[in-house]
Amino acid sequence: MVSKALLRLVSAVNRRRMKLLLGIALLAYVAWLAKRVGARLLLASTSEVYGDPEVHPQSEDYWGHVNPIGPRACYDEGKRVAETMCYAYMKQEGVEVRVARIFNTFGPRMHMNDGRVVSNFILQALQGEPLTVYGSGSQTRAFQYVSDLVNGLVALMNSNVSSPVNLGNPEEHTILEFAQLIKNLVGSGSEIQFLSEAQDDPQKRKPDIKKAKLMLGWEPVVPLEEGLNKAIHYFRKELEYQANNQYIPKPKPARIKKGRTRHS
Repeated sequence: MVSKALLRLVSAVNRRRMKLLLGIALLAYVAWLAKRVGARLLLASTSEVYGDPEVHPQSEDYWGHVNPIGPRACYDEGKRVAETMCYAYMKQEGVEVRVARIFNTFGPRMHMNDGRVVSNFILQALQGEPLTVYGSGSQTRAFQYVSDLVNGLVALMNSNVSSPVNLGNPEEHTILEFAQLIKNLVGSGSEIQFLSEAQDDPQKRKPDIKKAKLMLGWEPVVPLEEGLNKAIHYFRKELEYQANNQYIPKPKPARIKKGRTRHS
């Protein structure tokens, strides 16, 4: 008799596999549709194509360091194959493509329970709960405000740049520094709780944006603290609204996507 645990495992594997295959199929359809109507295709790729990088900061000509069979593989390799498909359609079918490699982004209207590091830290700090840091907190990330990203995407789509372009903020912080910063901005007395580090969690992440500066005339302009204060204000208002409607969200232990836990 098959155990319930085994059935749950098989189900989880199938969900990850089907999401990967569905994403590829949908991209193929979108690329076909772009060719049919003569549209320019924008792929929202990600810094995850660089994996746990051995080159720092990461420029667009770096091929990455990705574990193809690890818990993050479905997402990482899914984005990498998406880029491959876009350029195959460009070379073989003449489809105009623009590929943005998007680094960590935050801002108001983020989902409060998505398990990302920004939403987790803000929610935990506002509710007086421990801020959960995975590993030592020495991992680095670079966070950009959402309006900067939008401006970068518009600039990319209006450009003649068909090769991948990094869109991110090169201001690098450790996860621990980031947790302490959010605590201070919120005015929270929350403690910082250290948990086991996730497998294949990238140790460093920082975009090289020379290409975006040179070819798009773009760079982020919103200071980190200014953006965080706007996000904190939004989360605070959401908590007040949901409290009045008898719903109090709880932060997830970490974002789990495609079978992975991460600082994102």
